[in-house]
Amino acid sequence: MSFDLSPADTRVFLFHSANSAQDPSGALDAVNSWLGKDRSGSPYSNLRVRDVTVTPDGQGGVYTMVVCTLGKLSTGSVQGSSARDQITEGNN
Repeated sequence: MSFDLSPADTRVFLFHSANSAQDPSGALDAVNSWLGKDRSGSPYSNLRVRDVTVTPDGQGGVYTMVVCTLGKLSTGSVQGSSARDQITEGNN
């Protein structure tokens, strides 16, 4: 699958669930909890999920990659010091 996404408008988040073989129903709990966060007061208030990919880690767990777009820019700002900054969203 291919997306025409602007790098400035795209965020990729990676989750790892090491125990998905023992707890298949709980494998995406962290992902679902993160997706359900209230972002209304953050620079990520217009975050939209474009793609979710689940890949086995080869040891009974899974990696879940979530590709998101910011949509229109919100009133918040995200600043960095280099051309390829890593932006980490807080765990609020």
